[in-house]
Amino acid sequence: MYTVRSLFTASLLSASALAQTGVIPPPPTIDPGLTPAPVTQPVADLGLAAPNALSAEEKAQGWRLLFDGMKLIGLRGVQRTDILSAGWKIEAGELKLPKEIKDADRVTGGDIITSEQYYDFDFRFEWKATTSAESGVRYLVTEVLGKSPEGLEYQIIDNVHNSKGLKGGGIMRTGSLEGIIAPGSNANLRTADPLERRGDPWNEGRIVVQGNHVQHWLNGEKVLEFDLGPSLRNTAAANGVRVGPTWGMKRLTRIALLDQGTEISYRNLKIKVLSPAAVVGTRPGAPVPGVQPVQPVLPVNPYLLPKRALAPR
Repeated sequence: MYTVRSLFTASLLSASALAQTGVIPPPPTIDPGLTPAPVTQPVADLGLAAPNALSAEEKAQGWRLLFDGMKLIGLRGVQRTDILSAGWKIEAGELKLPKEIKDADRVTGGDIITSEQYYDFDFRFEWKATTSAESGVRYLVTEVLGKSPEGLEYQIIDNVHNSKGLKGGGIMRTGSLEGIIAPGSNANLRTADPLERRGDPWNEGRIVVQGNHVQHWLNGEKVLEFDLGPSLRNTAAANGVRVGPTWGMKRLTRIALLDQGTEISYRNLKIKVLSPAAVVGTRPGAPVPGVQPVQPVLPVNPYLLPKRALAPR
């Protein structure tokens, strides 16, 4: 049976949740005829984690946070040195890029990029878009000082109102390889129309790069997969996309969150480095990063050895 003390504890927990997330959780349903079951295991041990935090399982699996809801851990600006003074804000556990009407379609905060480079990785993120918003996550990028990184892009867009998405068709919709490959029919946003303001406004994205294979995920569904290399470059050319000489090739890369002139918010930015995988199509004998090459054993010419090393006749 609930007691005054347990209700007081629930109130404290609600206050704590408000301080951390800005949202007060609903009060527990109380049935006077039932005694609540004792908690036998901490929440963290069940694999559950609050936004911008890692569960015990995630920590054991090697996941790393890039944003903890209060500060940037593994991220920096591209066009701006201090992105938190230039336009990006941290509010209520969100990494948010607000845009006033005068800032529409203008780069204000600039792009954000990871401090470290990755080869094989699993990158997960959540975003919340406003009406007609567009952003994206770029990887396998080429960096030019002060300019937006060029590379492959996981498209993030308001599928309902953004004219670019409406005119561009499937290759411009959320979850696509932007401008090149459309996602599957299972690529569904949790709140399709931001104007409706119902349902969960946060969507989960995921990019997996291992070996020569790439996957795009959206809200727990694998919506797109493809291989790097000449075939991908041919697909880009067929869609009228001009790419650089190293575009679509496997290499070390940073990961960028884009400022494309509209308001966007991110949270739960986390990454896991995957074990190296053989790269299909790599020049035979080329080293794979992270893998120590096997040194060949050369035959020994006994006539080149010191005489004392030769066996007596």
